[in-house]
Parts: sequence; structure tokens; C-alpha cells
Amino acid sequence: MGPIVSIVIAAALLLAGAESIGQNVSYPSSTQGGFYTHNYYFGPAPSSTPWAPAWSPDGSKIAVAMSGSLWIVNPSSGAARELTYSRKYHSMPAWSPDGRWIVYVADDGGRTIQLEIVEVETGISRPLTSDDQVYMDPAFSPDGTRLVYVSTRPTGNFNVYIRALKDGQFAGEEIAVTRDNDFGRDRLYFGRMDMHITPAWMPDGKELLLVSNRNMPLGSGNVLRVPAVANGIDRATTVLAEQTLYRTRPDVSLDGKRFIYSSTRGAADQFNNLYVQPTIGGEPYKMTFFKHDAFQPRWSPDGEWIAFVSNEDGLPQLQLLETYGGALKKVPISERQWKRPIAVVSVRTIDATTGRPTAARIHLTASDGKMYAPEDAYARVTGAGDRVFHQAGTFRVEVPVGPVTVEAVKGFEYTPVKTTVQARDGKAMQIDLKLQPLTNVSARGWYNGSTHVHMNYAGNLHNTPANLMMMSAAEDQDMVNEQVANKDNRILDYDLFIPGGKPHPISTPERLLVVGQEYRPAFYGHVFMFQLRDHLISPFTTGYEGTAIESLFPSNTDMLRKAKAQGATVGYVHAFGSKDPLSGNLGGGKGYIVDAALGATDALEWSYPGMGSFHPWYATLNNGLRITAVGGEDSISSMQISKLVGSMRTYVHTGNRGLDADAWFEGLRNGHAFVTSGPLVELTVDGRMPGEEIRLPAEGGEVSVMARVQSITPLESVSLVWNGEVVEKIPLSSDRKSAQLNKKLKVARSGWYHLRAEGNPNERYPLDAEFAQAFTNPVWVTVGDRPVRSAAAANYCLKWIDKLQQLADAWPGWRSQKEKDHVFAQFDEARAVYRKFRDEATVGGVE
Repeated sequence: MGPIVSIVIAAALLLAGAESIGQNVSYPSSTQGGFYTHNYYFGPAPSSTPWAPAWSPDGSKIAVAMSGSLWIVNPSSGAARELTYSRKYHSMPAWSPDGRWIVYVADDGGRTIQLEIVEVETGISRPLTSDDQVYMDPAFSPDGTRLVYVSTRPTGNFNVYIRALKDGQFAGEEIAVTRDNDFGRDRLYFGRMDMHITPAWMPDGKELLLVSNRNMPLGSGNVLRVPAVANGIDRATTVLAEQTLYRTRPDVSLDGKRFIYSSTRGAADQFNNLYVQPTIGGEPYKMTFFKHDAFQPRWSPDGEWIAFVSNEDGLPQLQLLETYGGALKKVPISERQWKRPIAVVSVRTIDATTGRPTAARIHLTASDGKMYAPEDAYARVTGAGDRVFHQAGTFRVEVPVGPVTVEAVKGFEYTPVKTTVQARDGKAMQIDLKLQPLTNVSARGWYNGSTHVHMNYAGNLHNTPANLMMMSAAEDQDMVNEQVANKDNRILDYDLFIPGGKPHPISTPERLLVVGQEYRPAFYGHVFMFQLRDHLISPFTTGYEGTAIESLFPSNTDMLRKAKAQGATVGYVHAFGSKDPLSGNLGGGKGYIVDAALGATDALEWSYPGMGSFHPWYATLNNGLRITAVGGEDSISSMQISKLVGSMRTYVHTGNRGLDADAWFEGLRNGHAFVTSGPLVELTVDGRMPGEEIRLPAEGGEVSVMARVQSITPLESVSLVWNGEVVEKIPLSSDRKSAQLNKKLKVARSGWYHLRAEGNPNERYPLDAEFAQAFTNPVWVTVGDRPVRSAAAANYCLKWIDKLQQLADAWPGWRSQKEKDHVFAQFDEARAVYRKFRDEATVGGVE
């Protein structure tokens, strides 16, 4: 037979199908941490609410990062005055002991983060660094003569440096307190090289507290006490040993006896709370007992108050905790005194069919090229690097005077609408943006939803079901499939799970929230589990080094079977990227080929556009294994840098049952679905939809194929695929946003058709994806009684299992030979299935 996969796409598009998205927010000089570093460690850019509080030396003011600038806040009144402004996003302020200077970091929008300094009295800023690196965590020494900071220079790893400072300028060479150190093997999410972050001075200026994962297999590290000298790391002592995730940020008390920090105590808390502990080590004391997060604590100069960031009401806000007494004081921003002329813009996004306000995503670019968000909106950066916010239909925002461009986007079935207006000093203006529907596929029985959404995942936002529903409305999602998941040893959002598999009570006739689970084994690959009738599957993962669940037993097959016994719909998630995973280490869905053969998985998920997943999917389809392709972007909606909810989604046909969770998951399992990052695709063969079957006599016959595509962005190609090979290239319309095919085709052997559409990466905007991609699930054609079989596809799967067993055999964390024998027996069971397929595909040794 021909190749298992026929990839017909321009070379430039192949190169664009990278393993991860967010290329515009990549911080290329930073080799450590990636996505989690950007969210948990770097300051949000932008943020519409306060972040990174720092007390003035006299305790009368607090500097914060907000709306891309530094602001000075009166903690008594909440009045805020803008201190710094530029085209960069400013954060992490640190006062000099005499109150004259503030050092801060300046993010150019995802490439570099530099150190800058501002003279508080004059408001004049100047750079301290200017290169292609990332700098973080500046802090003046107690005597004001030195600055400690973290830098990726020169190798891309996070190390701590000290440098003399005089009159607002560096006055000497830097001293490396830490240096690169190789852990000896890759650590989950943290790589081989150690990191050293968030230094804090001891009062005598001779020592630092810092966080480092030296000798730690999991997490960002322990709190170490380190001499503030060259190679001080060699004399470090551990004062706090626990699993951390960038948020610790120790701050030392005035007397040097203790430090305040943020922690979940490993797996003890779902959220970050504040703790205090002796600086020489000892037992931590819990200061807060929140059901939300407390970040970035800082002692007041007199030690009587602790300033911190709380997301109690959703968005990060400034709060104060009384050290002795426990009083909590919110510091809402009561007014903003901008450094430059400002205008007020009010916007309504209106559904043109109803004339009423409708939720939508907003792309806003002010005259300075930056994005500004309303005070009650969560500013975020999409996976593709766009700066956006969601709103429920009306909003008000302050922007610099000059031209401001506002664009509203609502899913894939409305045409985006954009306007540019002139914002004038002190003037208020009203803008109405009318969203025109492109189509309405729900009228034809199709309902959409991502199969991979997380509500809370340790991000800066404390998300709620109501807010998640608003975001989903803005993205025009019908099904909101939220997943409970672990982050390391913590379990997030477990309290939302409702036994029975039914929609959450917040659901409406227009939108359903279903709470499922992401089971996250690091080796076999993550999977979704929706509509579990009784309980969440536990443990939530396997293969975590240094824990009691390090073994590769139980296998994914074991756990998927347990989930299906509860009535769950299951599938592999964010499994593969742009290349054939068999050419590497089998990608992020190593267990897929085994579980497809054993009937343990229903689906294979695309989390972003890419061609690599077609290789294993086509290999299983070409032996008649009816695994449904689904779309789920893995949005982490509490993070400021993340793919948007519904940016890769699944449309499922439920027929006359309408928007119904049972019908939706049943339709998914039956293959009545298509996957999309934007285009809307439709395919029927002899009137049968994807997932259905046409039966022809033994001599074959002719079928009528109808294909149609609509898209809000231009496309480059639309193809009809038969058994993994392109058989028709469908011409595009003049604007390249639609295509149609009506044709009769001859069929001589059993197989399947599906429709595929792709766009150019340079034309992806406003999609939150590397490029537009959509494809249907197969329409099956059976000729005579012959099943769909391919010896080449079967051999591909057998090679896969051989490589899987080699990788599993080398895993160091098995607890016993019995465990290994159990798992390898499942591999053998899958091998027998594919050998049988191969035998059935050949007659006399010829396929």
C-alpha cells in the first residue's frame, strides 16, 4: 500500500508546527522551566490590578506593578500614583534603603526582561542592563551599596549575582553567588540544570535566603541560607525543605530571626497560604487559612504588617495582614493618577442577530502599542502571544490618548469586528461593536466544546465556575469540559467533582459545565476522563521521581479500564506534536497504540494544530480501530500566559437531542465529530456523517461525497483523504475562506474518508493557534465483508510497542518484577492484536 500518512502542506507550514505555541512570549535566553516559569515566576505583563508589593523605607507607601507601570499606593486610602511608564511592562519593584531609588524589571513583551532604576522624586528612569537576557528579583542590600538579582546570563540558567551600585548606576563587576550545576538527569518540568531564584538579604548584609532545587528531583527547590559572597552556594545550608513551585519568595524580618513566605506545604494545601519560620530552620507556623491564594508577602519596615497579593475575589489585589493580631485589611485602588494624558473608552459587544450585549474576547491596542485592560478584567497573553481579556458584553477602560484599536472576537461562528477611534484627553467615548454570525451549526445539531479546560491550576487568578462560564461564553463554547488535575502532589479543583457524571448545577440551557479528570502519568501520557459516575481516579499520576508513586504500575490500561467501568469517556490528551512520534521517543502519548488495540481509549486529542498526531492515528484507523479525534487546547484559565479556552475544540453532532451532556459524549465516542482551531468542516458520504458506515457489495461501487468548509481566516488547502492518502484537492473561494466539493468517487476496497483543512501561520490571527486547522473524523466504507486492514500500519504499531517496552524497561522506578511483568503482558496482548491485523491484511504474503 502507499504511505500511512500523506502530508500535503507547504514546507513553511510544516516548520511552523512546533511542539509548543506561544512563540511571541518565549524569553529565548531562558533555558529553564518554560511555560510554568513564565506564569509562576515572571511578573504578569500586563496586569490590570496590583502585583509585587514593596514597602517604602518609612512604611508610608507601597510600590506595586499595575497596568504595565510602577505605581505608588497610599495603603490608608488606596490612592495610586503612576511612577514609571514606557513601552515595556514594569514589575518587581525594590526600594533603596534611603528611599531615593526603586530598581525594577522591564519586560519587552516576551523576549527579554531587563533591570531598570527610577529616581522616586523625579520619576526619571534609566536602564541598568541592556542585552538579550532575563533579569529577575532585584533587591538592595541593607546598606544600599549592592544589588542582588537573578540572571540567565551567560548560559540561560537562573543564577544569583551581587553587584555594587552607586548613585543609581552599577559601580563594579558582578559576583556570582551561585553557578550552573547539573542534576545529572532531566527532572519533570525542571530539566537537568539547577535553578537559583528569589534572593532575600539577611539584615547584616552578609547572607541571603534563596530558593534552589539543588539535589531536588521535583519542584523549584528548598529555601537555602547562603553567604553573600562569590560561590556562596558551596556553603549553603537548608532552612526549609519542601516541594515548592516558584511562589515561595522568602522575606526576612527586621531582626533577621524569621522569614515570611508563601507555600502550599507540599500537598497539604490546594492554595498558597502565608507561613513564617526561623531563618536558622525549624517548624513553619501557618499565618493564613485561605481558600484562595496569598502571594509575595513583604514585611513592613516596623514588622507590624505584611503586605501581600490576594486573589480572594478572583483578580490579584493588595492586602495587609497584621503580624500581631491577625487583622486583614484590603487596599482597593480607589483612584489612579496617571503620569500621562488618559481617556476613558466604554465598549459594548453586541450580537447582531439579537441586538443585545454578548460576551466576547477583546484585543485592544492603545496609541503606545500596549494593551490595557479594565480594572475588573483578567489581562492575559494567549498561547500565540496576543494580549487580550474576556468581558461579558460591556466594559470601561482607561487608555492613553491617541488612536486605540478595539477588536471583538467570539469563537469560530462569528466574524470578528474591529474599529479604531481617536481617544482624547479627559474625554469619554462609547463604542458599539456588532458581531455578525458567520453560520449557526447548532441549528444543524452540532455543539462545540474543548475536551481540555482547567479552571484553577495555581495561576494568579482565583477562577470560579461562573467566571469560567463567562470566558466560555466569550469564546462561544457550548460544552465547558473542566478537568480536575494534579500539579505535582497537589490536586486542584477536586471539590467541584459531582458523582453521577451529570452537568454542574451552574449549567444553563445555553451552556453546560461538566467536571471530569485529567489523569497525568508522566511516562505513558495524560488522559481525560469525563462522566465518572462514582469517584475520581486515584492516584492522579504515576512516574514521579522521589515519590511513592514513581513506578510505572499501574499502567494507563489499568486506570483507563477502571474509568470506563464507571461509565467514563476517556482519551489521550496533548499527545503528539509536529513530527511522527515514532521517529523520537513516542511523544506525550506513549500508551496510545497499546490502549487503542485493547479498547481502553475512546479518543486521541489534538491540543494544537500539528501533523504529527496523524501518523499514529492513521495507523490505528487503517486497521479499523475507530478512535475518535478530538480537540482540546489544554487551557489553564487561571494563568496569565496560556492558550485560550476553546482555542482547539471539538464539534459533536447530537441530532435532535440538542445540547445534552450524555448525547454529546455518546456522539464523541461514536465519532460524530470534527476537530478545529478555527475552520468549520462538514463531510458526508452517501449522506452519512463522520462515525457512520456505508456498506458496498464485494465488487465495490460508487459513493457521493459532499464536503464544505467555512473559516473566519484564510486557508491554504482543503483535502479529501482516503485511508491516509489525499485523493482530492478542493479549490478555495476567491477570499480563501470557504470551499465546497460535490463528487462521485469509486471505491474498490474497505476504508475511510475524512476532510482536512489547513491555513498559513502568517494568517492565523485572531485564532489562538499556530495555524488554522480542522478535520473531520472518518466516514467508514465497508466493501463486502472485508475489514479495514493494513500490514504497513500494523508494522508501524508493532515498532511502536517495541520502542515503548524498551523505554519502560529502562525506567528506574519499578517496585517489583511482578509489576513490570503485568504491564509487559498488556504490551504483548496489544502486539497480538496488531499481528492478527497484519495477517488479515495479507494474502500469500502480499497486501
